[in-house]
Amino acid sequence: MDELQGDPSAIAMRSSQWRTVESSVSELTLDLASAARALEDLDGRTVRALRQRYRDVSRVLTDVQDWAGAAASALALASTLVTACRDTICGLLNALARLSDSLVSFTVNPFDKVQAVREFAQSAWDVVLVARDLIVQLLTSLGQLGRLLTELGPIVEDRLAFMQDLLGRAVPGIATLVGGPTGYLLGTGFGDMLLADPSVGELDPAAAGDEQAYEELMKRGSISSPTDLLVVNGLIDRISGARQTAVSISTVRRPDGSTYTLVNLPSTLDWGILKGILGGDPLGDSLKDYAPLNDLDSNIALVLMDNPVLRTQYERAVQKMMADAGVPPGSDVVWSGFSQGGIMAGNLGADSSSPYNTIGVVTNGSPTEQYDIPSRVPVLQVEHVSDPVPKLDGRAPVDWSIGTVDGPLGPSIGVTATVPDNIDWVVLSDPNGSIDPGKTHNADTYAAGFETYLANGGRLKNDWALLNGTVEEVYVGRSGE
Repeated sequence: MDELQGDPSAIAMRSSQWRTVESSVSELTLDLASAARALEDLDGRTVRALRQRYRDVSRVLTDVQDWAGAAASALALASTLVTACRDTICGLLNALARLSDSLVSFTVNPFDKVQAVREFAQSAWDVVLVARDLIVQLLTSLGQLGRLLTELGPIVEDRLAFMQDLLGRAVPGIATLVGGPTGYLLGTGFGDMLLADPSVGELDPAAAGDEQAYEELMKRGSISSPTDLLVVNGLIDRISGARQTAVSISTVRRPDGSTYTLVNLPSTLDWGILKGILGGDPLGDSLKDYAPLNDLDSNIALVLMDNPVLRTQYERAVQKMMADAGVPPGSDVVWSGFSQGGIMAGNLGADSSSPYNTIGVVTNGSPTEQYDIPSRVPVLQVEHVSDPVPKLDGRAPVDWSIGTVDGPLGPSIGVTATVPDNIDWVVLSDPNGSIDPGKTHNADTYAAGFETYLANGGRLKNDWALLNGTVEEVYVGRSGE
């Protein structure tokens, strides 16, 4: 009977929840208006950009508030319909019950009940028809409301995602007002993690930043040494160029028939506010956000703000490219990259939520000690003595052991350092003795130096023969902001 008549209290509760959403968004709208008023006495490029962001967000909030209010009102109406239907059916059933009581009252002549039986049958049939029509109408109305709310959900979700993206673009300006240049840098890193998911697709060879590098990548038919990975790290930078982020995803078949996926990740190609100093770009472009996702913003986020919830655009682009390339979950993967590409390789190799099975991480010129890569995963880290970039994390891949040592003057503290068994830490001499960062932090000099290191008898603890095999297929994904 309860199912037949409906449960208005459950619908009323849903209506109340939507009213709460409406109220919360209304409060947020007031907070936003207050923040906008705080900018009234300020001027400048950043402030004007913030005012525009506030206006954009305000429009989205108004839409969400209106939709939430409409949903609450619709549900409240549904609750009223359910209650009316319930009351009507109960009233009809009670009337029918009273009529049925009259059938069992005492009479001398039973034929006197014939007319009463006819009236009861007709009334019962009327109750069935009325109740049926009411329930059909109720279910139709609720079905339409259900479809409305089903369609409303993605719309609200899309608007909220749009608002999150707007917030990501506004954060650097807000952080600048609060924390100056340092605030700006941190704000760009945090903002990068809030920006909308980037679109990705397969790279058109004609759109490669360096077509010769693309052709060279495609002609590399085998892997016989970790040096090959360092070479491709340089090629993928050249293929990316200044207009996009390119990632190569290769299927490698070993001599025993097993396969793994090799992912080569590009380094920093947009130095953000520092591009006029480090990138050689015009100083007037310092605040411009160039197309590559592997920029200073994502660098800051990966090194200082890495977390399992919010991910940089660069990281999300790599995940989407892996799916587009058809790499199935559970696949064995080797991550490799130079500089920021190595940072991303370490980040992905340490990601416990990754759908892939990391079997190796190869980096050159990268600070990666902040990532907790599992000890079962072999790691190759190649650095030049004077390359400043790998030292930016202020750490080295060593385990420190402190103990008491008995010396001629009595007990003293002894400190020893060992590199974990899964890490091959190779520190190369500076190329031609130069400490020029343009040479010490360079993908090509790393590949040449490491090849010379191995040719001269340089040893590695791990068996990197796991990399050796034939390159069967190469997918190059691309993305831009």
